[in-house]
Amino acid sequence: MKLVVSRGPSQGKEFSIEEGSNLVGRWDPDSGSFPEVDLEKDDIDAKVSRKHAVIERAGEKVTIEDIGSMNGTFINRGPRLERGVKYDLKEGDELIVGKIFFQVVAK
Repeated sequence: MKLVVSRGPSQGKEFSIEEGSNLVGRWDPDSGSFPEVDLEKDDIDAKVSRKHAVIERAGEKVTIEDIGSMNGTFINRGPRLERGVKYDLKEGDELIVGKIFFQVVAK
């Protein structure tokens, strides 16, 4: 599975979702944030938290959990995800992290 940026200057950029835990956020060596989905270069407005969310992949099952972001995480333009609650992600979902829009795509 992968996330594909669906809007803005980084449109088309892809991030692979690997088996296990994938941190979504912005790189910051001072705080020890080294995310697998690093949006540092794509988040010009700094709306993505350093440690924004975690995507867990176990085979075909994929979940996302907001881990206390300032600007929220949204699936299919629904309500803001509750902190600490895991939500299922599936092929075709639209994911919004801060102001970054993604399409969830199976490889």
